[in-house]
Amino acid sequence: MAMKRPLSLTIAVVLQWAAAVVGIISGFDLIAAAFEMSKEGVAQQIEGALVSQGVVDVTGGFVVVGVFVAGVVLLAIAFLRVMVALYLARGHRWARTVVTVLVGLSLVTGTSYLFQGFVLRFALTVVVDVVVLWLMFNASSSEFIRSRTSEELPARS
Repeated sequence: MAMKRPLSLTIAVVLQWAAAVVGIISGFDLIAAAFEMSKEGVAQQIEGALVSQGVVDVTGGFVVVGVFVAGVVLLAIAFLRVMVALYLARGHRWARTVVTVLVGLSLVTGTSYLFQGFVLRFALTVVVDVVVLWLMFNASSSEFIRSRTSEELPARS
């Protein structure tokens, strides 16, 4: 008899979907910002500000492209989160590993919030990431994933 997915794993999946929604919004926001920067002459202003600070190797256009690429990367990560969350919900061990890597990256990149003075945002990121890890690795989630993995393995003779 197949084991029912525990609530803890379902909550971890929902949190991944929520993270994907935030990533989609942030990604489209960055892409829109890049377009606004390129059409309103902001790139030239950025370049002027960089030159006044002694930075002459970076053009304003490069900054605009960087913002656009960052938006595309956020959209790709959001798509990855959705796809992996679907497999995590089904109890695939590899999906839990991928989410663990994504959470680890989130923790590392989240430290940038501290340097920007966003202590509350950093704290929230850490709390949510630690909760997701606990939800995926607690006893009931681990047992569910273990049972699903053993069901998929072929019987050895």
